[in-house]
Amino acid sequence: MDRNETTVSPFGIETTQGGDAYEATGQMIWNDVRDVLRDKVAGSEFSRWIEDLRLVAEHDGAMILAARDLLAFDRVSSQHLRVIEKLWAAADPAERTLKLVCWRNAPSDLRDLVNDPWAAPAVQVQEAPQAAVSTGAGPAMTFDTLVTGPSNEIAVTMAKRIAAGLPAGTATTLIYGPPGTGKTHLMQALRQETARRDPARKIVYLTAEEFMSAYLDGVKARDTGDLKKRLRAASILLIDDLHRIAGKPGTEAELYQNIREVTSNGGQVVLVGDSAPGETAGFGQRMRSEIKGATAVEVALPDSGMRLEILTRLAGHIAETHPAFVLTEEMMQRLNNGIRGPGRELTGAVWSLYTEAGFGERAPTMEMLDRIIRRHAGEQREPSIEVIKRATLKVFPIAKSDLEGPSKMRGFVYPRQIAMYLCRTMTRKSFPQIGRAFGKRDHTTVLYAYRRMDGDLGKDQELACDISKVQAVIHELMESGQI
Repeated sequence: MDRNETTVSPFGIETTQGGDAYEATGQMIWNDVRDVLRDKVAGSEFSRWIEDLRLVAEHDGAMILAARDLLAFDRVSSQHLRVIEKLWAAADPAERTLKLVCWRNAPSDLRDLVNDPWAAPAVQVQEAPQAAVSTGAGPAMTFDTLVTGPSNEIAVTMAKRIAAGLPAGTATTLIYGPPGTGKTHLMQALRQETARRDPARKIVYLTAEEFMSAYLDGVKARDTGDLKKRLRAASILLIDDLHRIAGKPGTEAELYQNIREVTSNGGQVVLVGDSAPGETAGFGQRMRSEIKGATAVEVALPDSGMRLEILTRLAGHIAETHPAFVLTEEMMQRLNNGIRGPGRELTGAVWSLYTEAGFGERAPTMEMLDRIIRRHAGEQREPSIEVIKRATLKVFPIAKSDLEGPSKMRGFVYPRQIAMYLCRTMTRKSFPQIGRAFGKRDHTTVLYAYRRMDGDLGKDQELACDISKVQAVIHELMESGQI
């Protein structure tokens, strides 16, 4: 190639004098100038006007900086061009002039030489998978691995009906609930089950962030046709984290149009969000109407039984490849009571325990477990003896006088000993202090109750369950401020 032959770089920059040197230098200089401007210009001003500029070519002895339209050209010319020119002059060793043009009004020979600087690659939308989705080392997200119970059974039944092609209410379904309660697991299970039952059905799954990114890429390329074509051909369109689109009118309008097209063509749309239809905020009137007109099903926080099942399944899954990683019944009860958030927080604690135990190579201990609970749940407030008594009376149908009185009937002694045991394990009270709170008993009575409960806990499942119930009520009372 002749030394002065004109070339166009992969960046769209026309270069001369050997090309490669200026190709790298021009784009690198502009990147440096832009980084300086990012610190000098207000964030909204930078993102609206500066970030969208493109260094497109070296043309007629000048480096050409392009603004997308006349509005951007006028704004940059009046507010920022002088600073940009000074920064460029200070940074360019070749001392080239920098010229700003409006791309829509750029000379025809420049437009013929350089492709659209804002052109984006074809938008890619994630479709039905070939294999079950797994989260890292965790089990695949299928209906078989999803713990089902009172908090999610209606939503699971709904998802299975959609996957089977059975009637499921309206063409649009909203599945809502707090973060971390398994909604994404449910969507992935629906997706897998649909593909297994009928591979011919076209499934499109997108998070709100993915949809927004695909839409904005299409807008920048001035062509959202590919996105529309892919979504509107869906038999089932799944949109996760719907709430993330709230407050973005353009993206919301595009999603709304695609939802209407899918449903009018006989397809099913499943939206997943954090809020019930009547509590959804940040959307325009049409989208709010669409959400309120959907068949809505809730996924709530799991109950104690579901939480224990989540722990049991995950511990078993890890133990398949790490036999030393064994969680005893007592450990799972303590995890269940210590981590009070949704299932995601519970599984996060188990994986933290796994790393604490040498990535499953050693048996976990109670000391490890207590560290993990403190790490995930923070330092727990200590309940008072009165709160423990109140919780015990909520679980067992006896009077406070029976709990504190002298009766030796098993129906009174059993809950009394549980309460004494929890007073000792959940507070820093001494045996004599606990004894005085239970009818001025001698400390040896409390010591006997503690040793009996502690000795039976590992082998008496009913006792472990009853203690867990009282602990759960204690936490509920404390979280509600009743301390």
